[in-house]
Amino acid sequence: MLNLTQQERQVILFLVTVALVGMGISFLAKRYAPVKTLICFNQNIGKVDLNKANKETLVNLPGIGEKLAERIIEYRSEQAGFKDIEELKNIKGISDYKYEKLKESLFVQ
Repeated sequence: MLNLTQQERQVILFLVTVALVGMGISFLAKRYAPVKTLICFNQNIGKVDLNKANKETLVNLPGIGEKLAERIIEYRSEQAGFKDIEELKNIKGISDYKYEKLKESLFVQ
């Protein structure tokens, strides 16, 4: 088969062992990694980003019609984006009541 010396076989066996141990450690590190990043990533699922939403997306939110969606987009353009969701209260047509209904559906990134 291969004419290897005893020392060459030992080196090859050592390298294969190190590679297998490394792959095992890598697998275990990925398998048992903390899930904190997933929790942070998923906290805005199902919510609409006020700084990226188009008119159609805004109209689909509860209590927002076409005119109000246009005002939101206009305000966003004038202010170079929303810094906080509470800025919605500065837009004509968004009362405290309407804001309370909307804030669970929105986020600002």
